[in-house]
Amino acid sequence: ALVQNYAAAMKSSANNQSINQVARLVSDDALISLSRKGKSTSLDKDAYLRLLQNSWNDTSNYRYDISVDNVVITGDQAKANVITNESWIKNGQPVSFVTTSRVTLTVSTGNAVLLRAVSQVAIN
Repeated sequence: ALVQNYAAAMKSSANNQSINQVARLVSDDALISLSRKGKSTSLDKDAYLRLLQNSWNDTSNYRYDISVDNVVITGDQAKANVITNESWIKNGQPVSFVTTSRVTLTVSTGNAVLLRAVSQVAIN
């Protein structure tokens, strides 16, 4: 249930473009590895939030959807497969991204927050 709550909270926060709400769902120690077209980038929490904020700033019609499966909970961590679909309009053109991630959430606070993500990004 905690992982589903996390997914629902991410979806509503991203669709409302609320960086503060998203920030509450990401651990201060988070590390996110993004691979796109064979290039990898590692982001900490601040960099991840900046990336998100930037994709909201120069676009319109931003939409975010998330699905979670294969949840395994061990102690105070949950690992899950996460697929996110993001789409927006930039310079009049529709853009969509599908990101497939293996994520680790920490559930020690009673809420699930993002601790690690290893993500592959595909641009449609």
